[in-house]
Amino acid sequence: MKKALGVLLLVLIVLTSMCISNSPSTTSPSSSTATETFTLDKTKFHFYMYGAATCPHCKKMKEEIPKFFGKDALTYYELQGNEHNGKMFEQLYQILGVTGVPVIGIFYDGKLYAIVNGEFPLEYADDLVEEAKKAEGVLFIADKPYLIPENKTEIVNKLEYIFTNGEPSEV
Repeated sequence: MKKALGVLLLVLIVLTSMCISNSPSTTSPSSSTATETFTLDKTKFHFYMYGAATCPHCKKMKEEIPKFFGKDALTYYELQGNEHNGKMFEQLYQILGVTGVPVIGIFYDGKLYAIVNGEFPLEYADDLVEEAKKAEGVLFIADKPYLIPENKTEIVNKLEYIFTNGEPSEV
C-alpha cells in the first residue's frame, strides 16, 4: 500500500509540475522515445475531455491526444455555449469538486481508469492505467492524487456515464 501511494505521489509531482503550470513545457520527449516506453495498446485508449475554447491547456490537449493516439481517440465536449455539457460538468463538480478545465477521462478498453484535471504528458497515460489496475480503482489527479475504489460502483458508473454522454463538439 505504501509503495502504491509513493508511486501515486510521484505521478502527481510529475503531472502538476508539467500540466497545471501556466508556462508551457520547454522540453518534450520525442515520439520515438515515448513510443518505446509505452507499454499498453494505444488503440484501446479513448479520452473524453470537457474543455473551453478559450483555454490554452484544452487547446494543447485537443491537438496532442489525436497526434499521440490517433484521430478517433478523443471525444471533446465544449462547455462554452452548451447547456447539456455544462450540466454534465456540474455533476463532475458535485462528485469530484473540479472547477477548472480540461477534465479528461482516460478509458482503456472501454473502462474508466483515470481522470486528470489539467494538462498532462500523454506518454504517462499507460502508467496511470497500470496504477489504477493495481490499486483496483479509478485514479483522480487534481491538486493531489485520489483513488476512487472500484467497489464504489455507483460513483464509478456515474463518472463513466458523465464522460460518455456529453454532446461532442468539433475537435
